[in-house]
Amino acid sequence: MPADTKIIELRQFLAERLPRARLGVAPERMVPATLPTGIESIDQGLGGGLPQGAFTELVAPGEGSGSAQFIHALLRHTASGGRFLTLVDGADSLDIDALEPEALAHLLWVRCRNTAEALQTTDLLLRDRNIALVVLDLKLNAAHELRRIPGTLWYRLSRLMEQHGGTVLVITPQPLVAGAAARIVSQTRLDHRDLERSPDTLNLRFETEQRRVREAGARQTA
Repeated sequence: MPADTKIIELRQFLAERLPRARLGVAPERMVPATLPTGIESIDQGLGGGLPQGAFTELVAPGEGSGSAQFIHALLRHTASGGRFLTLVDGADSLDIDALEPEALAHLLWVRCRNTAEALQTTDLLLRDRNIALVVLDLKLNAAHELRRIPGTLWYRLSRLMEQHGGTVLVITPQPLVAGAAARIVSQTRLDHRDLERSPDTLNLRFETEQRRVREAGARQTA
């Protein structure tokens, strides 16, 4: 299915489920500066959660780095608050069998075949004020595709976030996103035995870095 068709269907879905956003009704409360992830160590390291209206990059090198578990935890937390998470799945790799129906009901899943399609989809999503949180998962995309991403693209998408209020978490196998407001680096190493354990018992370790205050030494290990 072409990316444009996916976005049209997504916008129709949001308009039906979020009529206040469709009608342009002003929110009753102020938008917070951060979006909590539900992972305490990360939220503490980032001063409350993902910076609103900006990029956060999650660098998850190699297998077993916990990026899938991070997505699952973020979705569960988002769903618990009655909100939606939009996942742009760059390599169509999400294992929906690992998630509960209650969480999946709050997931908008855009399945992409390659990096170019995923970036085009993200661009379109960020033009819609209904979309508050986007996860762009490029972890499993081909290295040669990732190398072709121009650095200027991230700045252009940042401008869209500033204009429309979206927040994007980009998952990458190595540092990639120019101008990210924050970076999370996975220190996690899981094996096949961990897949059978409860998510609450997994030892997920991340290092967080707030890029905007980097010179002040705002670096923590979670």
